[in-house]
Amino acid sequence: MDTWYMRVDGQQHGPFNIDELLQKGLNDDSLVRKAETADWLVAKEIPEMLDAFSIAKMKNEIEIDTFKFMADENSEFQLQVKQLEKSYEELLDEESGIKAILKATTEKANKLRSQIDQLEKNNEESSNFRLDLTTKLKALENENVELRSKLKQIFTKLIRGLEG
Repeated sequence: MDTWYMRVDGQQHGPFNIDELLQKGLNDDSLVRKAETADWLVAKEIPEMLDAFSIAKMKNEIEIDTFKFMADENSEFQLQVKQLEKSYEELLDEESGIKAILKATTEKANKLRSQIDQLEKNNEESSNFRLDLTTKLKALENENVELRSKLKQIFTKLIRGLEG
């Protein structure tokens, strides 16, 4: 595997492989050179770099699709909860019941969708932004687990009430 150097603010950094260069912020206009050469070239003029940019872009698109899928799955679950609300309105508490939980979850899901839309426009997000989205998505998944637990508790109370 080739090793490369990258020039940042007039200083040489490296050696790195192409993946490491991407992690260090390599872009189309970055100046790079192979370890065995002295000539600095613009990254977009090097076929190997163009391939790396294409692969990185595909990875970003896959991650965006994954985030969209998870947001859509969350929306489908929220729709099911809304249908149950209509049937069991007397069990809902505006302060701590399903409506309050659903509102908070919907707000967070909408924020996540907005971030995903922004990510699609930029399509070259930083590793930190991707990590932040992953963390928020995990938190949303955890909230859905809590919501399911609270739903189970409410239905258990309902069943006990119907049996009693």
